[in-house]
Amino acid sequence: MLPLGSARAASGPGGSVEAAGRRPHDPGRSCHLGSAGQSTRRPIRGQPVVDFNFTAEENAFRKEVRAFLEAELPPEKAFDHEFNEDPDLWEFAFEFTRKVGQKGWIGLTWPTEYGGLAAPPAHRLIMAEEFALHEAPLVNVIGWGLAAGALLVGGTEEQKKRFLPGIAAFDRFWAEGLTEPDSGSDLASLSTRAERDGDDWIITGQKTYTTWGHHADVMFLAARTDPDVPRHAGISVFCLDLKDPGVTLTPLYNLGGGRQNHTFIDHVRVPGDQLIGEQGKGWSYIMNAFYAGGGLGARHADMQLIFDKVVAYCNTTTRGGRLLIKDPMVRSQLAELEWMIDCMRLMTYEALSNIETRQPPQFGGALSVVVMKEHQLQFAQIITEIVGPLAQLRTESRWAPIDGGPEAWYRWSFANHAGGTSQVKRMVLATRGLGLPR
Repeated sequence: MLPLGSARAASGPGGSVEAAGRRPHDPGRSCHLGSAGQSTRRPIRGQPVVDFNFTAEENAFRKEVRAFLEAELPPEKAFDHEFNEDPDLWEFAFEFTRKVGQKGWIGLTWPTEYGGLAAPPAHRLIMAEEFALHEAPLVNVIGWGLAAGALLVGGTEEQKKRFLPGIAAFDRFWAEGLTEPDSGSDLASLSTRAERDGDDWIITGQKTYTTWGHHADVMFLAARTDPDVPRHAGISVFCLDLKDPGVTLTPLYNLGGGRQNHTFIDHVRVPGDQLIGEQGKGWSYIMNAFYAGGGLGARHADMQLIFDKVVAYCNTTTRGGRLLIKDPMVRSQLAELEWMIDCMRLMTYEALSNIETRQPPQFGGALSVVVMKEHQLQFAQIITEIVGPLAQLRTESRWAPIDGGPEAWYRWSFANHAGGTSQVKRMVLATRGLGLPR
């Protein structure tokens, strides 16, 4: 782990908390974390190489992404589509996502024969960072992340050519059908059943936390196809048309202001060719899907955007006759926020390195997820403490600081259950990462 601020030192000034408006990193800095002999960078005394320099090609791509966002994303249309149901914003989000698809960037890292550009993984991270910094409403993450990844990992050649170009062009919106009322973080305990009926499947069950389901056309659905084998081995995945008879969605509104759904599946007939890959391989597809689909996230960039707004607020707001930025306690809290961002940035770059060098993630891939999920809550809490009692005011109030951001960020911070709670990820870290007994 590098000391706070050292990761940005190579890119010039801007290391102090009073430098508001920073990007999470400047062009010209990347991270290739590989063991000696695997990195393209020269090892130093036989130790692992840490190089934060982007290549000229990567810098050029970042400039291209920024130019696209400046041209196609008006500031008033930027929003977090997980916590906003404004119909006009959603209409724009669909148009914007199709433009991203026309650029070829939805399938950025996929093979060209499936609608992709075969770009290197670093390009996906660059795109994720810039989109996060601009609050770009790129929708259909289940499609281009989970479904596409599963198809790339285990889909037949016919399925790849049938589904992937359409996902890359955003011709259909995919929702997620994994979590169930009695099977949350323990996905292997799911009870939705899929039974053979000739060439078709009859599926019955219930899914919950179906984010974006009411906007979606199809669902990436996990169901149990064989109850008589070990539970991880009896799961298959399907493409379920949400307009099929027997599918019903009811709203489940979240604390952050968005809508999720309960999805009821009552003896729905699904054609056999909608089974993705092989029967019984669903668990493996799901576990490997996001890396395969190029689903590198940039949560550190989301947090950097918020942090910059808080620093700007501290630079212009007084308490007791003194700017907040001059308060030693506030400065300490800002340093803690920036430390969290740096931790998450370095873990994200390590994930990129693992992809580039084809190394399995350490600690069963759970360490960075635990840090992200737990930092998310702490980050919002510290901002609330910095701002003070006014942090409870919503956007509608003329007294709300930072346009009501602190209140919204606090509510959003509790949306950290996706993919498994931090407690479950700690168990994964302990058993798969450290080899501890169950």
